[in-house]
Parts: sequence; structure tokens; C-alpha cells
Amino acid sequence: MKVSIPGRMKEENIVNFGAGENWNEVVLWSLENKLFGLENLALIPGTVGAAPIQNIGAYGEEISSKLISLEAINLKTNELICMNNAECKFGYRDSIFKLENNDLLVSSIKLRLTKEPKTNTSYKSLNNYLIRDDIDPDYATPFQVCRAVTSIRNKILPNYRDEPNVGSFFKNLTVKKQNLDELNNKMSGLPYYKNADGLTYKVPVAFLIENAGWKGYKQGNVRVSKRHALVLIADKGATSDELLSLSSAITEDIYEKTQVKIEIEPEVI
Repeated sequence: MKVSIPGRMKEENIVNFGAGENWNEVVLWSLENKLFGLENLALIPGTVGAAPIQNIGAYGEEISSKLISLEAINLKTNELICMNNAECKFGYRDSIFKLENNDLLVSSIKLRLTKEPKTNTSYKSLNNYLIRDDIDPDYATPFQVCRAVTSIRNKILPNYRDEPNVGSFFKNLTVKKQNLDELNNKMSGLPYYKNADGLTYKVPVAFLIENAGWKGYKQGNVRVSKRHALVLIADKGATSDELLSLSSAITEDIYEKTQVKIEIEPEVI
């Protein structure tokens, strides 16, 4: 089943999108209409309806910071309900829609954007890219940020049309200082970033996977991308069992080597 509900509407800085709209296209549409705040989320594959389910995020931004409310259909009762931001119970790549036995189908979302061209260039790789492109990150425009994010993603992530994938297959880690110190003692050069709460740190799981020797590894008809260790690619003839078998092998190996449990990002149906 595919949701194909269209719709793009704006009133001042408030926008409404139908769940079937292509996500990257609404990002570009918002920029064309001089409404800003989604540029860091450019080129994320998928539709609008999937965005709140996963609480999509990239380069220092998440959709939950923009979402006012959404409408969803209860598939058991056919009732159309409206949910505010708090009711969606957003977390890191998580929401109420990922809970077991959830029967809600997102049909539209309402976002609050801004007419002020303020940008978030705090994410290290984005910041560095802008500097290399002779753009001062403190004065980068939303259009420049969108182009930079698009360029970075095109460079490090395989095109899903050529190499079928769902983007990042594993979630990055969020750990406390004690856990971070333990990881640092087990491997050198561990990258990490302090989260906005000031108490926890984000650790790129791609580093752990690559450090464990899995980058480029092939098992049957599935493989770990040579371009980005978070991406699993399904070659011709691949099955879901093969994909889950490889992901399990990776998570078990990472745990054996680091005593850290990593989680997969996609929702398995």
C-alpha cells in the first residue's frame, strides 16, 4: 500500500503538506516560496507521510522541531484524528507511530517555518563543506545550505534508484559521559558530538561499523555500502531475511567488540 495524498498549501509561514508528496520536492517548494527551516533536511528519500513516523533528521535538524500538528486516519475505525506535536511523542528517529499495534496512517502534516533566512550550520561536516566552498557558515543562506546538504548527500550516499537502499539503516548512538569514556578507551579517534541537552553525546555508528571491518562487506545478495557504512544495499534477488541477517550479524559483532547495542532505523513490517 502506498499513500498518494497530494497537497501543498501555505498561509504566511504555516504550510500544510499531503502525505503523498515527495519530501525533497516540498523542501525545494518551501525555499521557492521563501519559507525556510527545512533546508538541512534536503534530499532525504521518501514521502511527507513517512517524515513524522521516523522523525527524520539530518545535519542538526529534525522535523519534530517544525511540526505543529498532523492528521492521521485510524485504520480500524476510519476516523480522521488530529494530533499535536506532544501527542506524537517524538524521539530520536522515533515517534508514537512506530509503537507496536499502532493503527494510524498519517494523511497530512502542518509545519511552522520562518520567513527569516536564518540557518543552522552547526553540524561539523556541513560547516566544513561551506568553508571549503568559500562560504562563511555564519552567513550562509538557506539556498546555500540546501545546495551544500544536497551535494554532501549525493557524495556519501548511494542513489537508491541505482543501488536499492533505505538510507541510514542504523541509528547513531546517544550515550552518557561514562559510556563515551568507555568507548574512547576501546578505540582511538572516536568522533562524538555533545547534544543540545548538554548531558549526552552522539556517536556516529558508521565509525563503529567501519572500525569493525564491515564497510563494503557482502553477504549473499546484500552488502554494506563502500561509500557509507550505515547504508545496506539490496542487490538483485535480495530478500528481507538476507537483509535482516546481515544487520543482525553487524549489531552482534559491534556488541561483542564494544558492549554497545546499536539499533536499526527502518521500521520492519
